[in-house]
Amino acid sequence: MSRLTQPPVVDGDAINAASINDRLVQFVQSGTLNQYNARDGAIDLPQFGSSFMAPNMAQTLIGRNEWRHSAYNTVVGIPTGGAPHVVADAALLPTVLSLGGGWALTPSDILRVYWDLSVRPRWEGTNPWLSGAVILTFPNGSGGTINISNGVVCWVGWLQWDTTDATLTNWTNVPGQSALNTLIGATGRGGASLDQLQATSVVPATCQTAASPNNGAFSVYANSDVRWTNLDGAWHYIPGGNVTVYGLRVVLSGPFGAWHSGATNYLIHADTIAPDARLDYNAGALQAMTMRVS
Repeated sequence: MSRLTQPPVVDGDAINAASINDRLVQFVQSGTLNQYNARDGAIDLPQFGSSFMAPNMAQTLIGRNEWRHSAYNTVVGIPTGGAPHVVADAALLPTVLSLGGGWALTPSDILRVYWDLSVRPRWEGTNPWLSGAVILTFPNGSGGTINISNGVVCWVGWLQWDTTDATLTNWTNVPGQSALNTLIGATGRGGASLDQLQATSVVPATCQTAASPNNGAFSVYANSDVRWTNLDGAWHYIPGGNVTVYGLRVVLSGPFGAWHSGATNYLIHADTIAPDARLDYNAGALQAMTMRVS
């Protein structure tokens, strides 16, 4: 291994350019550090070559590039069986992260993917969620009842990839991610258990609270628009074998509601309110990188 032979600093040694240069000369490593010569010098991130610890990095804008929200794309509620909406540009052309000739991954790599998108959940109808399985019922203080949103209705976005070829025409959900369309029990609605949503991000579809509750009763509810907010997520993956990734994209669907059966929690399509649900979106970004595990 490398050995430093310069004697240590002692009392009385000069502190000047010549003295410092004499001591640092043994730490100089010509060229870019790699796994073979890193031990020969001090390690500093700018010294690493792009293929040492992070062989691949890529990013792209997704959605509609209008950051002032003066224009936006809109997704209409998607019921059970409906295909998800692919995040698109102003011309409704899919916005995807192309990886060119593909990133060849092995079990010694980890793929890290991050995404974000500016979104605004809203409704075309008037309180359309006050029906079906997404409400709670309370006494209104006058002998009757009043319904209020259970607060667990949401829109979701998730990650898909193409591992077939560079034509990017063979999209599938990434490992660990469901299509959220499997019929769940007796509900008759599509969804997935939470452990199958490993590449999913969510945003609330509505925000509604009781106004001036009194001993568990209230007669008026208060609505608060979600307004423009952010839907973002991350997914990390170590392949069990060799796989080549050619592209990545984000898709949207909803609204969904929470469901619990036995010991399992689910997200399932809120079919009864889907016709009135809307998700506006603007710009965002999709980034990916690979790193060496070993």
